[in-house]
Amino acid sequence: MADQAEKLREMVKEKSKKKSRVIAFTSGKGGVGKTNIVANVAYLLSSIGKKVVVFDADLGLANIDILMGLKSKHSLIDVIKNGKKMKDIMIKVNDNFKVIPAGSGIEEIANITEPIFSKIKDELLDIAKETDVLLIDTGAGISKKVTFFLKNAEEIVVITTPEPTAIADGYAILKILSKNYKKENLYIFVNMAKNPQEAENTITNINKISKKFIEKEFKPMGWALYDKNLLQAVKSQKLIAELYPNSNFTISMKKFINAMFKENLKVRENPIARFFASLFGGG
Repeated sequence: MADQAEKLREMVKEKSKKKSRVIAFTSGKGGVGKTNIVANVAYLLSSIGKKVVVFDADLGLANIDILMGLKSKHSLIDVIKNGKKMKDIMIKVNDNFKVIPAGSGIEEIANITEPIFSKIKDELLDIAKETDVLLIDTGAGISKKVTFFLKNAEEIVVITTPEPTAIADGYAILKILSKNYKKENLYIFVNMAKNPQEAENTITNINKISKKFIEKEFKPMGWALYDKNLLQAVKSQKLIAELYPNSNFTISMKKFINAMFKENLKVRENPIARFFASLFGGG
């Protein structure tokens, strides 16, 4: 009886453990604002007590540390060549938010081999166990170094813009992930839309094409309008959610979190600001 009670307690304990979420953010083409989205989502999640780690997986062209004005003594090259653990190279942003920088302009990182990929995967899984959310900021496109991370992610958010080539490339990557890798938890987020209608039309068009050719539709996770405050934040090497907490972009990130994570972040929209943003692309 004592053994049975102990087993029951262990079962309850295991079930009560919160499962970490591993979410990759990707895009068919570059320049869609993916890294800004990942960094600000991470910051906002950390502000409500979530333990978040962002891995900059845009190998060879990584820049999240530069975007946020972070000083990094080490990068992924130290893991590949110098025997360091990924935990050793993490940069602390705040008590709940850490970044794993990959390094930029380093050929060894851009051309890493399968054994190194496996080492990275194993270490990321260990890190994920100690966090609430692991966000992976991949490169754009469908190269091997991108698809490696995507096929190992539980959930994938595909970022696009209303620009025709971005839509085409976004659909292409959704198709590949769905058909070739049998991924189920695929989501669409539209960035840099001129107005809400353009964003919604973009989602509708992608799903219309998807339904016709691969008999699938993908769940939208929101959209963000073009926000002039974002450029100022990037120039300042600060996150817009920190500098401009009531900006349209920050509000869009909060809505994304509420939808994706079932949170209840307060959103105080300014309808006048929203109206002018829709007309002129302001923030």
